[in-house]
Amino acid sequence: MSDGTNTRRGFLSFCTNCLLLILGLLVVAPAVAYVWAPLRRKRGDGGSGGDFVDLGSVADFPLGAWTLRALELVQEDGWKKTPIRHSVYVRRLGGGDPAFEVLSPICSHLGCPINWHPERKQFVCPCHGGIFADDGRFKSGPPPRSMDLLPFEVRAGRLRVRWQDFKIGVAERIPVTA
Repeated sequence: MSDGTNTRRGFLSFCTNCLLLILGLLVVAPAVAYVWAPLRRKRGDGGSGGDFVDLGSVADFPLGAWTLRALELVQEDGWKKTPIRHSVYVRRLGGGDPAFEVLSPICSHLGCPINWHPERKQFVCPCHGGIFADDGRFKSGPPPRSMDLLPFEVRAGRLRVRWQDFKIGVAERIPVTA
């Protein structure tokens, strides 16, 4: 055989191997990305214990009155992003610094939504008659604990709240993690 044939055969073999390598990488790369993506996902985003969510300007909250505000969260599950809406009760307290109380409206008994009754100055759970004082403390009924306080911060004149789910049906405030 001549050297020209061996060189041509070697070149074609090299080109075929390069083409197979490129095709193999095109198949393997998405599979590796699929497996690796959830492992590198940032913890603490979305539903429980995530970042602070802006509720509005401090001036938007009347002094001493409870207001029900909606929180818009995005829960990430792998590649799926689901918008979630929660509500919180907010009361602006008097004083020099903007001070607030932020309560979760979820009953600690069975997770029903709690309603504020301003004429009676108390929170009432409509499911089983749980009654809470105007500061969220347990008064009567089947709930095992008071309403849950949520963490908040005031930054640049705006109220920011962090949503947190808590275990229901128990006397201790036990955060639920995702």
